[in-house]
Amino acid sequence: MAFIKKIFTFMALVVVMAKAQQTTGLINYYNSQNSSLIRNDEYVEAVRRQNNLHIWTYNLQIESFYDAYLERINSIKIHQKSLVNEIARVNENLEPLTVLSDFSRQCVLKYKQLIPSEAAADSEMERCMTWYRGQVNTLVQYMSATNRSLSNYYVGNFEKGISTCRAQFNLSHPVNYTQCLADVVSASNAYTLSSQKTFSTQLETAKGNSNVFVKQSNECSFSVQNSTISNVQRATTLIDRCLHESANEKPNCNNTGYYCENVVRVPSYLIDYKNLTMANPFHGRNNTENCLTLDIWYAV
Repeated sequence: MAFIKKIFTFMALVVVMAKAQQTTGLINYYNSQNSSLIRNDEYVEAVRRQNNLHIWTYNLQIESFYDAYLERINSIKIHQKSLVNEIARVNENLEPLTVLSDFSRQCVLKYKQLIPSEAAADSEMERCMTWYRGQVNTLVQYMSATNRSLSNYYVGNFEKGISTCRAQFNLSHPVNYTQCLADVVSASNAYTLSSQKTFSTQLETAKGNSNVFVKQSNECSFSVQNSTISNVQRATTLIDRCLHESANEKPNCNNTGYYCENVVRVPSYLIDYKNLTMANPFHGRNNTENCLTLDIWYAV
């Protein structure tokens, strides 16, 4: 009887140990599963932060390009202000001549109209910037579209794919859940890489087009400056000659002798007495003009 009691005691001990081992196994299993799920969530968050970084980088490059382009166009404002100040200075110098005498007043009023007004010069210079400023949205439109497409993909494909994986496999099939996440991330990485290549190409194209626009804008401003300064010099030269002729001959501004209203200033370095050819001073001028005086000046 005592022997049978010992056998029952031993069997009970074995059952208890088996239950204990089973309980420990279940605990280890669930701990392992929970650890795996935590690692998956951390992995998804890391990828999500990387995705946000891609969008932020695109935005930064677009904004930097946008600001740099407008800064290059707006640099013309320096020449715009200088040109307007030059016209103001010339008008200030001519103003005393209008009250000096009747004939000096006649000379000034006759040729002062050749000088553009400050408002006209300012408007012409502004015109050289306005149109080109407006092109900045065209320059960045494709990059912005690529950025929106990538952002939409992260929301509509990546995040939706993560939610689908979690709903189907999260607790019931953890291994399948991990594989599902890996597939979603892999597809997202492939799309991101393709987007980056497209964006890089679009950025280089935008830079090339912006260089063309900046060049054209500067050429426009140089044309306005040269035309305005030429007219200012022409007017002041004619007024000066009129004053001298009026003082030496008679008090009026009639064109007499060698006098010619059309004056072109030519830098001395363009004059080559040993060469049969030189820059054509008649190029671009009205062919109905009766005369043309070349005023050769030497830079100091």
